Amino acid sequence: MRFFLIVLTILLFAYPSPGQTIEYSIPEGYEKEINRKDYRSIVDAAVSVISRRYQIESVRRGTVQLKRGQDMQAFNLDNLVRKCVNTPDKRQWESVIREHFENLFAAVDEQQKINPADFESIRKYLTLRIYAQEYLAQQGGTAGFVVRNDLEGTSTMLMLDLPGAFVPVEKTVFDGWQKGQSEVFAIAQRNVNAQKVEKVTQTFAVNPGEIQITFLGNEDYAASYALDLAGNSPELVGEWGAVLAMPNKGLVNVCQVSPRQPLDFVKFIQYTQAAVQRFHAQHPQPISDQYFWYYGGKFTRINVLTDKEGNVNVIAPVALGMLMSEKK
Repeated sequence: MRFFLIVLTILLFAYPSPGQTIEYSIPEGYEKEINRKDYRSIVDAAVSVISRRYQIESVRRGTVQLKRGQDMQAFNLDNLVRKCVNTPDKRQWESVIREHFENLFAAVDEQQKINPADFESIRKYLTLRIYAQEYLAQQGGTAGFVVRNDLEGTSTMLMLDLPGAFVPVEKTVFDGWQKGQSEVFAIAQRNVNAQKVEKVTQTFAVNPGEIQITFLGNEDYAASYALDLAGNSPELVGEWGAVLAMPNKGLVNVCQVSPRQPLDFVKFIQYTQAAVQRFHAQHPQPISDQYFWYYGGKFTRINVLTDKEGNVNVIAPVALGMLMSEKK
């Protein structure tokens, strides 16, 4: 039985071998990102390198499908296309890709050493990642995996952090552990909390006054780290919680909410909205362009409306509004 499904990206410079069904139409949404010639080169290169370890069935719509009976099912090229686009000097592709494959195959080899029935041996690999639900739907959904919903419009997926790759935990494997979901997610969160996440707090002048914003940065862990902000960064959580933006997996913006500065979160949203939308749109793994109120360990989406004149209007969640009314 196949243990894990890894959806990963591949590239190397070569040509596909005969006998394989290869489709070169650019996947939807990438027509403006890359031309047909470069995309064809990526597909041909991917087929060549994958063929060194696996038997390929076909390539369609940006996905390399493998023949049945192997320890991998498919390789998705979406992230790779974006990665190539973000590396304009094509002379650098070879070294970048070489390192990519070293990490990839190390992850596959590491996976094969793991006994899926032995929970204690793999608990150190447990981690969490947040994905936009729209993205997961495009990848086939989450029916076979272990997920929970923390932020509206997203799903938090139970993962394994193997060398060079993050691998989703399959539901069949999880069921074999005979562990509660809360227990396993808590272990994964503790592993995330142990990661080194950069925290930078800066003061910005706004009209009127000024606000403090903290930026959490870690290309792999920033967003999942923020899921337990009260546990790993209590200094960033005010009496009334905090307001956060998670535009992508590597960046989180945080504004503390307290009775002393009850409206700072409004200024924070108005000040950062354009940048949050940009960081969301331009990142290969976006999460959300919305803002969330974090209080009591839960996240509530904040309604943000922009009128025709470009004015940003913020509607506080009902529970936060009640706290503010009690203060008055």
